[in-house]
Amino acid sequence: MNPITAHSLNTSPDPAASPDLARQSDRREHARSIKVMRVARLKNIQMHAECLGMVRDVSSGGMKIDALFPLEVGHRISVALLDDQELTGEIVWRDGRTIGVKFIEEVSVEQILAKPAIKLDGQRSRFARFQACQPSRVTYNNHEYDAVLSNISQRGAKLLCDAAPKMNSNIVIRTDSNQSVAATVKWCSRRIIGVEFHRFLSLTELADWIATD
Repeated sequence: MNPITAHSLNTSPDPAASPDLARQSDRREHARSIKVMRVARLKNIQMHAECLGMVRDVSSGGMKIDALFPLEVGHRISVALLDDQELTGEIVWRDGRTIGVKFIEEVSVEQILAKPAIKLDGQRSRFARFQACQPSRVTYNNHEYDAVLSNISQRGAKLLCDAAPKMNSNIVIRTDSNQSVAATVKWCSRRIIGVEFHRFLSLTELADWIATD
């Protein structure tokens, strides 16, 4: 993907400056970025809160992100596109729910945008996972069982389930709000199962799955 002119992702001399002034300053400092559309896990370090975000563009100095909960200029956050990859930065401008984040240290764009891969210990990196406590139903062998979704990513989930499905068997997971997704069982440990979805969840679907109300 070719680099393009970036929107502001870095700080201006005045933290309270408008997003437009911040963008102009940032263009001079980090003028090249790459447009992306990637789901990320955002953690507000001060508030100890977690939410979904959509990364819009990224450079070695920072990111532009649409955040699904209010964040303020000056807050420090961590951003994870993969479960084992967290980048720390400061919010340097905000326009509605869109924020500009300046990294504490510059990083490799290739590293930021890396897809899940096999690591040296043989384990595979995973897409960013989100904690949940979502009552669900699992359909397995034409029977329904109670379950609780404990964490979820765009690609898979972990559940506490009354069923005991076999490895590599197919199930359907459904919430009370009638969100549903088909999945394959990848591992089992007593009543806990790990599954891989048959399709990627969209940002909106993922937000619905982790909603607590």
